[in-house]
Amino acid sequence: MWWSTRKSPLIWRWTTVVVLLGWLSMPAYAAWPDEQVIRIVVPQAAGGTNDTVARLISNELSRFLKQTVIVENRPGASGAIGMQQVAQAKPDGYTLGLASDSTAMLDALRPTLRWKFQRDLSGIAMVGDQPISLAVPVASPYKTLAELVRDARTQAGKLSYGTSGIGTSQHVVGEWWSKLADVQMVHVPYKGGGQASADLVANQVPVAVLGLAPMLVQHRAGKVRILAVSSQQRNPNLTDVPTLAELGYSQITITQWAGVVAPTGLPEPVARRLSDEIGRIVQMPEIQKKLLESGITPSTLRGAAFDKFLKDTVSNWERLIPTLNITLSN
Repeated sequence: MWWSTRKSPLIWRWTTVVVLLGWLSMPAYAAWPDEQVIRIVVPQAAGGTNDTVARLISNELSRFLKQTVIVENRPGASGAIGMQQVAQAKPDGYTLGLASDSTAMLDALRPTLRWKFQRDLSGIAMVGDQPISLAVPVASPYKTLAELVRDARTQAGKLSYGTSGIGTSQHVVGEWWSKLADVQMVHVPYKGGGQASADLVANQVPVAVLGLAPMLVQHRAGKVRILAVSSQQRNPNLTDVPTLAELGYSQITITQWAGVVAPTGLPEPVARRLSDEIGRIVQMPEIQKKLLESGITPSTLRGAAFDKFLKDTVSNWERLIPTLNITLSN
């Protein structure tokens, strides 16, 4: 008997159903990225260090993924507004965020938020970190941190220090150092590091506790004097500036960091692709050069290792911040 090569209408219908069901069962991320725009939300205003880092990454990520990647600035509420947008977004790889040491404090500083950094955000890759610096105007009489401590103890509550804002890691370092040094200084929060840096240069505030990136430019120009940095080791850009640990404050060995995060639940293949591509970008010589010139040390931390770092960091802040009596109103 000869078998006909023509399928019956019933067979065609069943074939169509099987193919359709197979297509519908394919993971939603199989075609990622498609035509949708990928957004990196920065919870700070444009022009700052984190914004600059996000734009460096977005430009190269767009090229590697052959997909439009844009940066959206959503400042406000100490970073809570922007991070909430990321935490509550669909975990599909099209909404990412640039998290930092300060946004990792939100669980401790704003316990009533309906979302949680530790629960609702997952780490993709760290871009880099920089120490926090304690600096004075170049005309300041203080040549060392010990001299500043001596005067601060005799003028309790009269000296002040500026930071980029309330509830930032700079604020925490300022209060932590003051507690360990047994001094009382008035915290002056600015709306960004640029304003604090400008007032320090103009001698309008006697001390500033700021990230190294904006201070390094002023230090090189001979406008400020950096007395100490908060990293474990001396910064290669400032080999003559001691660390706080060297000066007797061994507990303070923290840095300001910036890294890409996504909503929890991101499909593993998408997370891995993003982690690999961002890791590849950070290792590019031209990107490393730009980061290092700004005082930022490029990082190789990504994937599960970066996610663990985030979780540990949040837990550490939750233990430390209550001991410093820091609230978003001081």
